Amino acid sequence: MKKQTKPSKSIKTTIVGRDALQKAIQSEKSALETYLKFARQTKNVSGKDMFLRLCQDELGHLNILEKELDTLMTGQKWVKAKFQHSDIEEILPHLSSPKDLKSSGQGTSDDLAALNLALEMEKKASTFYKREGQKAGDKNAQAMYARLTEMEEAHYNLIQAELDHIKDVGFWFGIQEFTLEANE
Repeated sequence: MKKQTKPSKSIKTTIVGRDALQKAIQSEKSALETYLKFARQTKNVSGKDMFLRLCQDELGHLNILEKELDTLMTGQKWVKAKFQHSDIEEILPHLSSPKDLKSSGQGTSDDLAALNLALEMEKKASTFYKREGQKAGDKNAQAMYARLTEMEEAHYNLIQAELDHIKDVGFWFGIQEFTLEANE
């Protein structure tokens, strides 16, 4: 009887990394399709523009993940992923007031439903990337997952800001715009 050998640690790491990347690729494809659908359906112009920006970012994530998967599949080690700042990351820190989000009418209930679903998708993506980064044994994989986590959190914050803007709740990027309380 032939003795079975256990896969080496590097093979196990490659298999785990490959599986995580395949899940991430499917998630990014699903997000891209969903955001394109939402962009077509959303009536509010700022919401429509936001979904298109999210599509651009998700396509960028997809490209990076597919390149990394190709690298692992050819037996090579993780490479340092090259991320460019997304439009969303460029916009978020520079918006100085809620007036910078130009309103063209209130969103519909369908717009709100799309934004709430998008918010949940970004939360799940962020959680997934954070978890995979913690499990990854390779520093380049950890850095890639950490960067993807940051980007998904930026998406989450933008979507939440859009929701707050449409609902006119008095908050903008988590900061209370005004208060009805008397100054003491």
